[in-house]
Amino acid sequence: MPTAPVHPPTPEQLARWRGDIMRKGMAVNAKLTELLSKQNATLATMDLPGEGKPGEKPVERLRRFLNQISAAQRRLGTDQWGKCQSCGVAFPYGALDDTPWIEDCGDCQAKRG
Repeated sequence: MPTAPVHPPTPEQLARWRGDIMRKGMAVNAKLTELLSKQNATLATMDLPGEGKPGEKPVERLRRFLNQISAAQRRLGTDQWGKCQSCGVAFPYGALDDTPWIEDCGDCQAKRG
């Protein structure tokens, strides 16, 4: 993993990440609403993190992702923001730019399998 930043994020970075998280949450919520209302919804157009768990239904996967996004919203602006939730290593800002709702570093994700 690239070297983590040594300075706190700027207010502009925090605002951008907050907006990215909010937009992704709204998109996931809309897709979940489609699936729950039995509309012709598919996950093919959704960019979801990681792989689905074996036997996981699309609705379950969307709910899990929405929970991840909500947790990221709660962490933003706290001392837990931008850190792996398993081991505490700080994420590089580039990783947060790509996926501001990221929870675990690559090493911890690999350990979980």
